[in-house]
Amino acid sequence: MPVSLLQKLISIPSVYGNEKEIADFVENFIKEKNSELSVIRENNTIIAYTHFESKKKTIALVGHLDTVPGENDYTGQIIDGKLYGLGTSDMKAGDAVMLKLIEDFAFKSSRYNLFFIFYEKEEGPYLDNGLRQIFDKYLDLLKKIDFAFVLEPTDNVVQVGCLGVIHAWFKFKGKRAHSARPWEGNNAIHKSWRLLKFLDELEPVEYKVGKLSYFEVLNATMTEFKGGRNIIPEEFKVNLNYRFSPTKTLEEAKDDLVRIKEQVEADEIEFTDLSPAARPCIDNPILVEFLKRFNLPIEPKQAWTDVAQFSYHGIDAVNFGPGQPHQAHQKNEYVEIEKVKECYEILSNFLKG
Repeated sequence: MPVSLLQKLISIPSVYGNEKEIADFVENFIKEKNSELSVIRENNTIIAYTHFESKKKTIALVGHLDTVPGENDYTGQIIDGKLYGLGTSDMKAGDAVMLKLIEDFAFKSSRYNLFFIFYEKEEGPYLDNGLRQIFDKYLDLLKKIDFAFVLEPTDNVVQVGCLGVIHAWFKFKGKRAHSARPWEGNNAIHKSWRLLKFLDELEPVEYKVGKLSYFEVLNATMTEFKGGRNIIPEEFKVNLNYRFSPTKTLEEAKDDLVRIKEQVEADEIEFTDLSPAARPCIDNPILVEFLKRFNLPIEPKQAWTDVAQFSYHGIDAVNFGPGQPHQAHQKNEYVEIEKVKECYEILSNFLKG
């Protein structure tokens, strides 16, 4: 079962940026346990895939190898049916399920062509994301995928779609002066009042896709200014974090912010992070069969995940994994062992047909 593999994975430290050791283990495991797979390694990201049969659809199973920094007082211990260790839920439990399936399908055939993708640097900036790197380099190969399961922690609930994310600085320009003589300047902070009022009065906007509801939200999360305690500031910047509906393209979401910039009379807008949303693929025939066969709960993803990278390239993907979402990035992180076994059984049975 995948639990012993999970114990091995959590014994290998793999904090963001230090994934070489765990990538070495995964690569060696794949080559030893399933020599039929073709293997590509790009830095500490690994792609393994079966021989393509044209009559079969192609499914990818996807997991990141890195963790955030953290503490765990019970690493490797099983207490009350829970296995403790950094990254157990997010998301080495999903990686362990994938490794066990790789071992299994060396001895039996799948009704699908299979991809297994283990990637580095998920827990950091989007530009360094290992999945993004392989899409840039191996897009023609990855476009063979018809559907992807990203085994992020979902408690074995199917999470469909995801919000897009934009970070943008709204900049307000003023004129520097001494704070004792403010009439000699123009306070850039004061100029932002329309934006702050707009945000304070803004309510979440619901977008429905079938029976699923996604809530679009816009918030100020950071500010910066030029000046000091006794200086009228000449520039004031507000970082806006826009979580936009999966029914919108990245360009449409950018246009939303440009319109708001004009409405609140900001002087400039600077886009710093742009992450597309993921299509809620409830009509995908592979997903339709999967949901019907196992009668699994389904919910919208009110956040951003790497399913968006697949969706951006025209590949439908969902989050479905054994970890507990509330355990991600927590001290003394754990995963429920029964959830790991359940996820493995579901995916194994589905792939065998």
